[in-house]
Amino acid sequence: MKTKCATHYAPGKRLSIQEVQSEFANLSEHLCSKYFDFFPLPLMVVNSHRQIVFSNQAFLNAFGVDTLSSFLAKRPGEAMGCVYSDKEEGGCGTSMNCRECGAVQAIMESILGKMQTEHDCQLLLKIGTDTAARDLRVFVSPWKAGRDTYYVVTLMDIEDEKRRRILERIFFHDILNSAGGASGLIDMLLDEVPQESKEVVGIVKASLFAMVEEIQKQKQLLSMERKEFTVSKMTLQGLEVVRAIAAEFLSHPKAIGKIIILDEKAVNVAVYADFALLRRVIVNMLMNALEATREGGCVTLGLKEEDEKAVFWVKNSTVMSESVKLQVFKRSFSTKGQDRGLGTYSIKLLTENYLGGEVGFSSDNSEGTTFWVKLEQSESIPARVSNAF
Repeated sequence: MKTKCATHYAPGKRLSIQEVQSEFANLSEHLCSKYFDFFPLPLMVVNSHRQIVFSNQAFLNAFGVDTLSSFLAKRPGEAMGCVYSDKEEGGCGTSMNCRECGAVQAIMESILGKMQTEHDCQLLLKIGTDTAARDLRVFVSPWKAGRDTYYVVTLMDIEDEKRRRILERIFFHDILNSAGGASGLIDMLLDEVPQESKEVVGIVKASLFAMVEEIQKQKQLLSMERKEFTVSKMTLQGLEVVRAIAAEFLSHPKAIGKIIILDEKAVNVAVYADFALLRRVIVNMLMNALEATREGGCVTLGLKEEDEKAVFWVKNSTVMSESVKLQVFKRSFSTKGQDRGLGTYSIKLLTENYLGGEVGFSSDNSEGTTFWVKLEQSESIPARVSNAF
């Protein structure tokens, strides 16, 4: 027997408790249901009326109950205590607020489209006399059991992920603004301080520049991994980009006591690429080379044309061991200690996933170590660019 109720969004019809109990009994005997308790995330099974007919132990543990009986035949919002689940007679899914609920949207899309769906959901729950917020990622998948189709709903708590993103956004925004203000003050100091103090102020400015570079690198890498970065491509004169980076990093703290050279055989090749990404790739190659170079050593940057492609390269005299060579592009591998290893990984990520190019390296006793990035040339005619800096 189905009960009919008015709704502002999802259908309000329900099966009787006896009918749902019958569905529960049938599913309890199904082979798959016996393995649901091995699944670590909270999981429930709903029927086509969005009523809970089965759940795993993780779901019961999440809401502090021993058996499914208190949830049986309820809808997800009613079982979890959503503050909007009783606003309408039809219950969960039928109020105006439910139109914006990711959980209801995911379940309805799966029911109507007979497909797997995923939505994020922000819930306000009433727990006793207290109100609590939950951030969930809801996965729904149709499940054919006998002659009937049910829907497996899996819940993933993403509260930490959401909070981390908010804190990261605040951190990057505030600290980059502060660094920009500090850089402006240092520029003013350089014009005002006595000549004997200019060297010290210059060192402070170089250190600030290095700090901003590291922050920008981390911010960019996070947005890349989350696929949130928007690529903006234009025609760039490759040698101009390399020359500017080489000149800029002469004052970087990691370049102190070392020599940065732009290869005299470097040629200009125009590329169609995102400037920020291309710059970041070359900077990362340069930084890795500087970190591997001893005081008094030399790092060389270059650009050449090969097989109608632009090849950006950075070279230093240090030779990598065989063990290091085999792990170079892994995300968390580093020869510089724990919790490092994003440099070469980001070179590969940015080049292959966003610039559509190739990345590689060579390292031997005769030539030292060279990292290279190969990109498609731009169709435009390259301008002549001097390789002096």
